Formats: sequence, C-alpha cells, structure tokens
Amino acid sequence: MKILLISPPIWNITGESMSTSPPLGLMYLAAILELKKYEVLVLDADAENLKYTWDDLEARIRKEKPDIVGLTATSLTLPALFRSAEIIKKVDPGIVIVAGGYGPTLEAEKILGEEKNIDIIMDGESEATIVELVKVIENNESLDQVQGILYRERGEVRKTEMREQINDLDSLPMPAYHLLEPHYSTYTGVHGELLKMPNAVMLGSRGCPHRCIFCSNKMIKVRFRSPSNICDELEYLRDKLGFKSAQLYDNEFVGMTANQNQWVGDLCDEIIKRGLDNMEFLVQGRCNKFIDLEILKKMRRAGFKWVWWGVESGSQKVLDAIKKDIKVDDIKRTFKLAKEAGLKSMSFIMVGLPKETREDVAMTAKLLREIKPELVRIHITTPLPGSELYDTWRREGKIEEFDLKKYDTRHFVVHHTDELTSKEIMELYQMLAFRFEHGRLYFIKVFFKSFLSMRGLKKIPGRIKKIFKYSFGWLKLK
Repeated sequence: MKILLISPPIWNITGESMSTSPPLGLMYLAAILELKKYEVLVLDADAENLKYTWDDLEARIRKEKPDIVGLTATSLTLPALFRSAEIIKKVDPGIVIVAGGYGPTLEAEKILGEEKNIDIIMDGESEATIVELVKVIENNESLDQVQGILYRERGEVRKTEMREQINDLDSLPMPAYHLLEPHYSTYTGVHGELLKMPNAVMLGSRGCPHRCIFCSNKMIKVRFRSPSNICDELEYLRDKLGFKSAQLYDNEFVGMTANQNQWVGDLCDEIIKRGLDNMEFLVQGRCNKFIDLEILKKMRRAGFKWVWWGVESGSQKVLDAIKKDIKVDDIKRTFKLAKEAGLKSMSFIMVGLPKETREDVAMTAKLLREIKPELVRIHITTPLPGSELYDTWRREGKIEEFDLKKYDTRHFVVHHTDELTSKEIMELYQMLAFRFEHGRLYFIKVFFKSFLSMRGLKKIPGRIKKIFKYSFGWLKLK
C-alpha cells in the first residue's frame, strides 16, 4: 500500500507560493504511517523551490502510482485541493483521495456532496484515524468502523462517530522530515529574516479555550506536551537535522491561563538545562492578565526571541464585540513587559471587524503608536467558514463574495458591516498597512530609489498620489 501526502500547489491559482514552512501536519501523519511499515512520501507541491504546475502534479502521480493520496488545505487553499483531486482521478480513478485540514473539515458534508473526486474527509485530529483508515482500505472493509471520517456511499454522505482528541501528545512520534520533498533546509520560514535558519516547525500544545468569533478552530480542550518530550525533539532537530531555530505553532504559547505559566517556566528550565538555549524560538501569545514578567524574562534566557500577539483592535468596544476577552490595558501592559524582558513583538491587527467605525480604527492607530511593536501585520477581517463570524454575517447578508480564492485577508474585502462599506474597509486597511507595516522611512527610501531606473521613474506619479492620499486620509481620520 503506497500513500502520497500532498500539500497542493496553490500558487497556480494565487500566483505566489504560500508554503514557507514544512507541512507539519502531513509530516506527523507520515511518521505514524511509517511506523506501521507503509510506504509513504510527503510532497509539498507549493514549496517555493518546487512550485509544481498542474502538469507536474499529473506526471508525479503517474510516476508514483499511489494507492491513496492525502490532500490538506485551509479554507483559502481549497480551490487548489479540488483541482489536485480532479487531476489525480484523471490519472487513475481507482486512487482513494482523502482530504484533511481546516478547509475540508469545516464544510465536509458540503464538499463531499459537490466534489465527487474526493472520497473521504478526516474530521479532527487524524494521527489515529489515518492508520485505521489505511488498514480498512487495504483490506477492502467497510468505512463505517473508522471513527472521525465522512465519506460517500451510494450517493449519500455518511459520518462516523467523532474520534476523541489525543490526550497524551507525548505519544506522537517526531514529524518525518526525512520523508519530505523538498528538503526541509530549503524553506525560508514565515518571516525568515527574524530567526536563524534553517527554521523548524513544531507544536508544544494543542487547543485553545477562547471564543474569538473570527476563529474557525474548534479544538477547545488544551493539551500540553511535557517539557522533556519537547526538548527531546529540539535536540533531534538541532543535533541530527541541523536546525538553528524553531517556530512553535501553538494557538497561544503564553498568556492563556495561570497554569500555563508553570508549564512555560518548566519548559524554559529544561531548555536551559540541556543547553538548547543557543537556538532561537518564535511563538504566539495572548495579551491578558496572566502575562508575567518573570516568565517572559525566563523565556528570553531560554532563547525565545519573538512573540506574535493577537491585538486585533485598539477599541474596547470592538474587542468586546469579537469576544476577545481582553482589555486594551492588558495589551499595553503586555507590550511593556515584553520590552522589559527583551522579547521582540509583532502585533496582529484586523480591519473591518463588527461594530468598528473610522474612529475605532483611529484608536487602533493610536494604540500602535503607544505600544511600539517591532513589527506590525495588518489583515482584512475575513469571515472564515466554520467561524461564528461567518455564520452571523452570512445570515445577515453581509458577505458579498463566496469565492474562497479571495479569502486571503490581504488583497480582498469580501464583506461589509453596519458601519463600513467594503470600499471603506479596504481604504482603512491600506492606510494602516501604509503607516505601520513599513513605516515612513521605508517609503522615503522607496521614493528616492525611484530615480535610479526608468521603471522607477514611471512609478513616481503613482507613489506621490498614494502618499498624499494616505497622509490626508490620516488627517481626516484624526
């Protein structure tokens, strides 16, 4: 039984590769399958140095002749998954196509009803599911005995009993980097300039107990790996594979609860004890009352360099509307303590949130000027399928576009609110990005560089127009 796990080449649709880091979920599945003696390969067809065309993908399927193909996607990359499935079935209709990831899972019944090339969708954590599923397919047995899947039988979509989440995360094997194509060292990282390269990806915990309405994550129960287990993996990544840094994909590595602080402290102690503090780490955090200065200082001593904070807005009214369950004062305090601890911070901001007005956006700008994060990332609020926001706005008729290719949070506004039109949301987003993502100095440099080439000279009128537009926009906003 040969299994090919693929991250589809979304670049064929969007024009650019979205795969900057190794596909962690697929590498976990590959490791589990390899332990069970199956022949398995992980192909990141969207990786920058591969960038498979659809013809490349077809040729690879013909060459490998897999029995099962697993495809993963987010909501944004679903169109690439659908096209990949079509190509695979064209090569061999007998290949079983299994889909997983947030995209297929959140609309599983709809997808199985409409996309006839997809045979099975795995629902929830899939490490145990994939083993049972492959065994059943191999023995030509009934799928109804496999927990945690949806499948099509005689034209009807069937759903099996939900599988329990994995409680003992230490029981999972290390991700199978050795089964990945391209080589793991070729990835640039989400923000490769922030950390020493090559950069590994890993999880210290799974789940998030919070209730933000824009989030489609349904894993509420939080489970932690033991510090010793995490450090075993870090030692392997550094000493055997040559990684110099790691990004932890935990929903909230720090700031969830008071008990989490103890876990973070214990992990930092273990990292320092084993001499792993010569690596660099990037994590995500939550700005709330549980942020503790001593924990942040210990993180810095252990090699943690960056924390990405979900700020979203500088307006308390808006934070309450999206059920963020934090206070503006919590945000200010968090960034102050992070600076005191020597940690660098990135602030994530969203524009076009429920109840947000131009005045609220001005409050966000004021907050950013006050907290002074090292980096700022502005996103357009996007109602992802599976989120409370999607359900609400769809019911209220506020979603204007259902083409998932446009759900990229950076280039398209797919909704309006009671307070702002889609055009106004885009203008406010562009103004915030212009002001805070690069800063004034960046645009001064770009402007003067325009005189160094004919191409640059041609862009000068447009750049002057943009500068005046946003400058006057800020004056009006204030």
